Amino acid sequence: MRAISIFLALAMVMAGTLAFLPQNVGAVDPPKLLITVEAGVGADFRFNPATIILPQVPIVLNVTLFNNGTATTPTAHTFSIRDSAGTKRVDIRTSARGDRASLEFTVSSANTIVVRGVSYQAEASSAGGIKFYCEPHEAVNMVGNIVVGGATQKQSPEIGIFLRAYWIGLIGLAAMLLWTVITYFIIKGSSRHLKDHRDHIRRGLT
Repeated sequence: MRAISIFLALAMVMAGTLAFLPQNVGAVDPPKLLITVEAGVGADFRFNPATIILPQVPIVLNVTLFNNGTATTPTAHTFSIRDSAGTKRVDIRTSARGDRASLEFTVSSANTIVVRGVSYQAEASSAGGIKFYCEPHEAVNMVGNIVVGGATQKQSPEIGIFLRAYWIGLIGLAAMLLWTVITYFIIKGSSRHLKDHRDHIRRGLT
């Protein structure tokens, strides 16, 4: 009986502690930027905007490509990004005027993208950022650029633990202390030695 009581008490301590310990302390999902890019502005084979300025990195970039060309025949446009080895990693396609298509990927640094959980060194643009292009019209310079605004230097990662994480940690410590006290009294109350000792005192046999 004593062994069962100790086991249950320890299990309660562990369960209480794990329930209140902070999970993924300091881990924060990157913000998301939604942007619509026109492809084929009127009769011109160009993007609008041709430069996407990111407020920070890492950031999740949700791009909607809007085919806005005025060609008399249906003209396909894409928003595409290659890696540094020349392999296409991002590809948003529209087939005719008025079509829209969207895709989401992460820009983790000034020259790195993450697509479906895999990180790639992106093809650099002539302006020094990440190059995007229209596959059918790259030869006529239908290209664009993704840059980090403010400065081209790397941004240092956020350091420290958020205030909320501190409170969660304090609650976890308080819960662990409480369960420790409860465990002590459970073990003490279930001890046969102590029960026998109290019985001796009651009978005046000490």
